[in-house]
Amino acid sequence: MLLFENKKQKLLNLLKFTGSPFKKFVSTGEIKEDIGLVQSRQEFLHSIINVLDKNDNIILPIIGDVGTGKTHLYWALKHELYYYNIVYISLENVVKKFYYNVYSEFIENMGIEVLRNVSRRLCNKWGALERKFGFFHLAEIDKVKKVACEDWAPEFENKESIMDVINAITAHQLDPYKKIEAERWFLGEVIDIRELSRLNLKRDLRERNNAYTMLKVLVENAMVNSVLFIDDFEKIISMMKPIPIEEQTEEVFDRSWLYGNRESPEKSAANKVLDKIVRLTKINGLRIIITLKSTDFYKEIMSKIEDIDSNLLKLVKEPIILSNFVEDDIYTFYKKNLEYFFGHLNYFDYFRDFSQSYYPLNEEVLEYIFSQTNGNPREIIKFLIKIFNDIVLSNEDLEEILKKYQ
Repeated sequence: MLLFENKKQKLLNLLKFTGSPFKKFVSTGEIKEDIGLVQSRQEFLHSIINVLDKNDNIILPIIGDVGTGKTHLYWALKHELYYYNIVYISLENVVKKFYYNVYSEFIENMGIEVLRNVSRRLCNKWGALERKFGFFHLAEIDKVKKVACEDWAPEFENKESIMDVINAITAHQLDPYKKIEAERWFLGEVIDIRELSRLNLKRDLRERNNAYTMLKVLVENAMVNSVLFIDDFEKIISMMKPIPIEEQTEEVFDRSWLYGNRESPEKSAANKVLDKIVRLTKINGLRIIITLKSTDFYKEIMSKIEDIDSNLLKLVKEPIILSNFVEDDIYTFYKKNLEYFFGHLNYFDYFRDFSQSYYPLNEEVLEYIFSQTNGNPREIIKFLIKIFNDIVLSNEDLEEILKKYQ
């Protein structure tokens, strides 16, 4: 018995030295998460995967209240659908230069090697393999470009962008002296006029049509299914709505003097972003997931999409509702986090001595947390952060600390 008490004290001492296992309560799309899903979320995840596997072009709304774990769901999808290319964006970060920023996220997620393979296969498809003796014959580039133009003419809207992409791809594959510059163009780097002229290009990928065209080429030819995960999609609606009078700040001048009766710059920007997102549905094989905080936002978004093109409603699937944890989930969630934490510390005694225990907490404390938070994951994590901070920083006995939460 004394030996086990010493093991408990050793665990508490380790916590006081390393800090709390629960240090943040907001999931982000930039910081990788390796904690798996609780049981009730596994069924939810499989329903999403089932929809993605059965459809090539869709918009799938996921509705969940604040703190229910919509962003954490992205990481769960990324782990489960490792054979998919899943890209996360937050609208706050991509409002300006939307296509360029989305394309950049795709390139960062896929890696340059995928882009090189796409470029190689397209050139081969257009006849690049007809080169004799394995040498690069620059005169053959024109023949390859002609085939490419005939192949792509029906698929793309902007002819200038098509030519820029074709010129970049053929230069990358068929002209060894321009390969590095063409690759820089693919990566979205800023290209000056002299370099553009050398590649026979008009603009770099900061130009929206070029960025959209390259995104379409990449997604449709990468030989891997792609999912664009757009978090907090309702921000478009909030941008479109006027600021309530009670929240308005006094302005030095009336903006209507500049803009007349036209819509505000914020509303105009939101409408343009929505138009651009709708245009993404024309990219074959691109599945789009949007997360929303309520069914009211969902109805408003559907109304806006219908105004743009009522035919697009066929692509919008029935929304999937993300609910709070059920009670059993909090026990699993707590144990998984502690196992992940102590595993990274190489403290394997935890798995031997406490695998059947909730120590340093207990079942009564976890039950109390669930009842106080109504199962909201973010609120549960806030509670756990508070309790473990008390354990780590306080000089009180553990029993006295836990009495406050039972």
